[in-house]
Amino acid sequence: MQALLICPRFLPQALSALLLLGSSALYAADGDAADASGDNGNPVPVSAAALPDEQRAEDSAGDSTEDAGTTDQNQVRRVVPDVTASRHQGLLQYLQLHDRQYEMVRLVAAEREFYGLLLTETRGQPQGGALILHDHGQHSHWPETVAPLRESLPRYGWTTLSIELPEQPPAQPPARTEDEEYRARFNPPADTPPATDESSAAEPSADNDASAPPAAEATDSNGITANETTDSNGEQDSALSTAEPALPRLNGLPPLPASDDTHTAQPPAAADAGKEYREQMLARIRQGVAYLNQRGQLNIVVIACGNSANWAVDFLLARRESQPATAPLAAPDQESTQQRGLALILIDAVDNTHAPVPLNQHLTALDIPMLDLISAQSISPAYANHQRAGAMRHKQRQQYQQIAIPAFDLTYDDSNPIVRRVRGWLKTNAAGTELATKTTATP
Repeated sequence: MQALLICPRFLPQALSALLLLGSSALYAADGDAADASGDNGNPVPVSAAALPDEQRAEDSAGDSTEDAGTTDQNQVRRVVPDVTASRHQGLLQYLQLHDRQYEMVRLVAAEREFYGLLLTETRGQPQGGALILHDHGQHSHWPETVAPLRESLPRYGWTTLSIELPEQPPAQPPARTEDEEYRARFNPPADTPPATDESSAAEPSADNDASAPPAAEATDSNGITANETTDSNGEQDSALSTAEPALPRLNGLPPLPASDDTHTAQPPAAADAGKEYREQMLARIRQGVAYLNQRGQLNIVVIACGNSANWAVDFLLARRESQPATAPLAAPDQESTQQRGLALILIDAVDNTHAPVPLNQHLTALDIPMLDLISAQSISPAYANHQRAGAMRHKQRQQYQQIAIPAFDLTYDDSNPIVRRVRGWLKTNAAGTELATKTTATP
C-alpha cells in the first residue's frame, strides 16, 4: 500500500493486474466444479470416470441393446386381414342393417357350424327347393349370380337356400422328383463307357512303341537320367500292385445317401387340407338338401356356380347310388318320382383343382335334367366348354342343355338374363307337383 501511495503513477497498472488474477481464479473454480459433476449436477464417481476403454465399450453396447428392446416393444405388429371372415361378416351386417335377420339359419355339418340364407316360396304353388352354391371367393348373397336367383325364384314357387361354403385351401407347389428317378433319368447306367479319340490317342499301340526310335537320354540337374527315373517308378508301382488289389472301374456316380428332405414328396399337411376341404363341401351340401327335405321340399335343384360344380356333381352321383340301396323294392311310379326329384344347373362351371375326377369326365355319369349356362364373363376356356357339350352328346344325354348368355346384370327381376333363363328352364324341365298329405281318420 505504501508502494501504491509512493508511486501513484503505477496505480492503474496494479489495479488491472489484480482484476486479471481474480478472474483467472474464478474460471478455474468453475472448471473444477464442472469436472466433478455429471449432466444433472450430481458428482461422478472417480471409478466410473477412470474406467478402461473396454469397459466403456461394454456399457455402451448394453445401453444400445436396451434401446433396441424398447424399440421392438414399441413397434406395432403387422396384422394380416382375414378376407374370408370379413366377407361373410359384411354379409351378416348387411342383413342386420336391412332387418333381414330372419333369413339366416344355422346349420351344422362335420362338427362345424355354418349359416344359410333361406327364402320360402311366395306364390302359393310350391315347385320345389333350390340349393344355391356360390363360387370360390364369394358369399351366399353375391350380387351378380346368387342374390338375383335366391330373391327371384321364390316368386315362382321355389324355396331357395344359399349356404356358406368353406374356403378353398391354397394351391401347393408340385412335388419334387425323387432322387432315384432323377438319377435314372439323367444318369443312365452304362456297362462299358464308349471309347473316345482322346483315350485312343493317350494309349498308343505296341507296334508304334516298338517302331519308335529311342529318345535321347536327358540328364537333370541332379545327374539322374530319364530311364533311371522310369525304372524306379516302375519298381514302386509293381510293389504297390502286388500288395493291394486293383480297384474296380466305375461305370457311373455312386448313389446318393437317403435324405430326410420333406420337399421330395407332397407334404402330408397339404394332402390332409385338401381331403378335409372335400369332406366339408360334401357334408354341407348334404346338410343343405336334408334341411330342404325337412321343410317338405322333395323336388331338389342344385345350382352350382364356378368351382362348386365338381362338388354338386359328386353329391348327385352319391345320392343316385344310394337310392337303390334304400328302396330296392320301390314301385315303378315311386322310382320315376325319385329320378325326377333331382336336377342340376351349372353357371360358368370351372374345374376345381382339388377334385379327384375332372368335371367333364364326371358329368357324363349323370342322366338327370341339366342346364349349363356360359356367360360372357366366364373364365372357363371355350375349348373346355365345347368338350363338355360334346362328351354329353356322345353319351346320349338328351336332358343336357348348354346355353350361352350375355354378361350378368344386377337387377332382380325378369330383365336379368340369368333369372329369365333359369326360371324358364325350371318350369319346363324340373317343375314339381304338390303332394297331398295323408291324414288318418279319427274314430
